[in-house]
Amino acid sequence: MKNWCLNRAGSEDRHLASLCLYGYLSKESEIKAKVKKISEEIIERNISRPKHKFNVLNDPEQLFCTALFGELTDQRKKDLLDTVRKSIYGRLTRKILLIAALIEFGEKAPEIPDLTRVEDIEEIILGLWFVERYRNIVERDVIECWRLFEKIYPSIVFGGEMGYNLSCRNLAFLYEAVNREIVEPDPNMLFDLYPLHPEIKKVSEPHFKNKKYPSAVFQALQKLEELINETIGIKDIYGVQLIKDVMNPKKIVDKKPEWKNPEELIVHFNEFLDEIHGRNEQEGLALISEGILKAFRHPKGHKPEDHPMIEMDPYEALGQLITIDYIWRRIQTAKILEKNLIK
Repeated sequence: MKNWCLNRAGSEDRHLASLCLYGYLSKESEIKAKVKKISEEIIERNISRPKHKFNVLNDPEQLFCTALFGELTDQRKKDLLDTVRKSIYGRLTRKILLIAALIEFGEKAPEIPDLTRVEDIEEIILGLWFVERYRNIVERDVIECWRLFEKIYPSIVFGGEMGYNLSCRNLAFLYEAVNREIVEPDPNMLFDLYPLHPEIKKVSEPHFKNKKYPSAVFQALQKLEELINETIGIKDIYGVQLIKDVMNPKKIVDKKPEWKNPEELIVHFNEFLDEIHGRNEQEGLALISEGILKAFRHPKGHKPEDHPMIEMDPYEALGQLITIDYIWRRIQTAKILEKNLIK
């Protein structure tokens, strides 16, 4: 590729996309300088010509790859931006690539077509690539695009005759979309796909989807406390003290920790509290429940959302919601004794 770029590239205008893509990927200054020189020559030859279907600057792939490279003179960028803006028409795949070119040039994206109501396989793949690549720039429902892909996935084949064979271009777009989702999963898609308890999901979803992550966790914690009180039937003890009383298998006697009699506990997480392993699990789940209230709830209940101690990214918020969900489900499946056994 290097030999082609330095010695033979540029003899045909259609070399523009390949050259610019190679220049974008290369780390060598010699390559970048050569690509800049040849690409500007190709652009200069074609910029004033009629933009018929054979003009290289009427091809959305050529324009996108040129924008991706980006290392052009200000005048050439201006010329290409004008060309791109005037060319956003026709098929959805064409529009997507040209809008992507504008974004790569640093321009604000125009109105984005609806990418969730398409049926063509190529359009679905390109739309999926677009929302993944520009998810931090363009607000679009990533999970809906993945659901569209899920519907057409069974019809895709690789080298077979009975199905849709992906072109190299579409395979590259699909690979980038998958890779981006693996490297940085979409938080909203993770939230939708993870099987949080319906009650937790209901109270936290509006806040999570609006990027109010501390509020999402706080709402779930309030719901958890409500569950604990309603399940146990105790209204006059709250929070950490309630958990210590009804869940923790240890008590302090003469300043020393001792195991409680299992009948002193209201919440039994397992049926083996007469064995060390059963008591250890009981204690561990009680301590996790205490920790949730101390670490997750108390700061959020006493500090504003923009306080450094409260701020969190969506992945941390989801991790806390999953922890709350686990304790919620363990409480729901626990054996609950009569409340009058509390001393």
